[in-house]
Amino acid sequence: MPHTAREWPWVLAGALGILPLLWASRTPTLGVPVIEDYTFLHSLAWHRPVDIFGPLGFAWYWRPVSRQLYYFLVGPFLVRAHWVAVLLALAMLLAIYALLYRLARRAFAPPMAAAIACFPLLAEPARVLIAWPSGGQHLIAACLAALAIERAAAGRLASSCVAAFGAVLSHEAAVIVLPALPLIAGFSRRSWRAAARWACASVLVAALWGAGYIIARHHGSGLPESAGIGLHPRALWAVLVRALLSQFGWEGIVAGLRVPLAIGAGLLVAAGLALSFAPSARRRIARAGPVLLGGLGWFLAGIVPLALLVPDGSAWQTQITPLGVLPAWEAWRATVASLGLAFVLTGWLAQAWRPLAAALVALRLATLLLAAPAPRVVASEPPGADYLTFANLVRMQRTVESTRRALLESAPRLPRHAVVCYWNVPRLTAWAFADSRALQVWYHDTTLVWSGFGGREGWRSSPAALIEYEREWPWPAVAIDPEAQRLYRRAGEASEAGELSTAESLLIAALSAQPRRAPGFAGNIRQNLAWISFARREYARADSLNRLALEECGETPDYWLLSAELAVARGDVAGARRAALRSLELDDRDPRTIQLLMSLGPAPSGSAGP
Repeated sequence: MPHTAREWPWVLAGALGILPLLWASRTPTLGVPVIEDYTFLHSLAWHRPVDIFGPLGFAWYWRPVSRQLYYFLVGPFLVRAHWVAVLLALAMLLAIYALLYRLARRAFAPPMAAAIACFPLLAEPARVLIAWPSGGQHLIAACLAALAIERAAAGRLASSCVAAFGAVLSHEAAVIVLPALPLIAGFSRRSWRAAARWACASVLVAALWGAGYIIARHHGSGLPESAGIGLHPRALWAVLVRALLSQFGWEGIVAGLRVPLAIGAGLLVAAGLALSFAPSARRRIARAGPVLLGGLGWFLAGIVPLALLVPDGSAWQTQITPLGVLPAWEAWRATVASLGLAFVLTGWLAQAWRPLAAALVALRLATLLLAAPAPRVVASEPPGADYLTFANLVRMQRTVESTRRALLESAPRLPRHAVVCYWNVPRLTAWAFADSRALQVWYHDTTLVWSGFGGREGWRSSPAALIEYEREWPWPAVAIDPEAQRLYRRAGEASEAGELSTAESLLIAALSAQPRRAPGFAGNIRQNLAWISFARREYARADSLNRLALEECGETPDYWLLSAELAVARGDVAGARRAALRSLELDDRDPRTIQLLMSLGPAPSGSAGP
């Protein structure tokens, strides 16, 4: 359907919705690979020939278009030129916009068609899709599904089926396109024969996809096993509500604005319901009925599997929420389903009263612009409970990218079979390295090992490189100099031999040998110097060094344990017990803390807890 001159301003105005999305997603880590990205890159690099029926190194699913093909194209650029993945994601979002606009113009005027088509561009979950290369699995599926529907509405059977086949080969969520094709053909052509012909074509596509999946199961692909809760009504209700809220930016907006957002959305829906009973509105809604019902059916069909399938494993965790039993919720999982919501929600409001559709666009635009920005520093604790929100994703990307930079700067080459250790990694970011795969991709060596340092025992080893992570830094990874490691290790040996003066000198030398600022390393050295001072009964100096260690590397079990020991030396048994209990909260297996608590005896009855 060619656009008229009058139409182009509306087309361009809707497409400009990509700009607020970019503003809300502003962060230097856009496109940085993490988690399964490195699994795919690793598999493509070392498993030749590429198994087109395999899961590309991941545990589940057969998605050859959005995995094998997509990563074959972007893989060579992804690590050092991650902006390539961002440009592809933006191009796919704009393609989705163009396809939805063409579809919406069949039933709506240009302004309303633009309002419908910009729905995916103003969605807060899209921030993850453009920031994370693996989000391409959802974007490619959504783009090809939209193309299949648009081609079906135009009566193009062959191109529609090819697009539908590509969609299901990109993501299982796109399977809802297959029953939609004959329905669209039947309604648009008003012919049962046309519907039957399209139904046969859809069955053929489904059969090809199913046959491929059967073969793929023997190559390691397949769907995750269900955890067995079935289609629980509360789970379905919970997923449905969260999916709706996420499209209004619920996950991304700061907590203080959630109530005004909910009130605004509620008033908008209430106004739409009230105005829908006007005779003229009822006639408009009836005329658009097939489109609205089709969008509603598409949305519900895409949401139901999220409640039906609750597999075991670290990627999905059952949560008990006020809304019911819920799998680990990630709003971007509803990307394909939300295409239907764009039509039913925006289209219904437009037919009830056009200004309501404009108000919906304005509300979602404001919500996106007010969304919490990407974190500028990496906190020790994740910013939320959901495992892969935009904020959590950026936190992992900063951790991984800073590690890559620090390692390649300090150790451009590593010997084969080298072990690289990490220390004090921010919580829930270690798995973003995909075990050792990220390290192996960076150095093009499958023999390298990425491993935790192992606390006190780690200093007895000699890793080829050691990375520590600082608190509240934008790029938290810091490489510890090998000479500083060597001196620290010798200090530990001297301390165990009772040579406290030698240990002290070596610790001070290790601190001087570290060329890059590393507060965590410095704090650890001062913590050890504090223990040496305590052993010499220099309690004031021990307390001063202990407080310096707290400032540099935050509270640790050692800080509280030494505080407890100092309190015992002062005769403050209650203070010692409080400090020891706090140490035990941070490390409940430390035998020194347990022994100290036992020596303090039971707490007096009626005393306050920790």
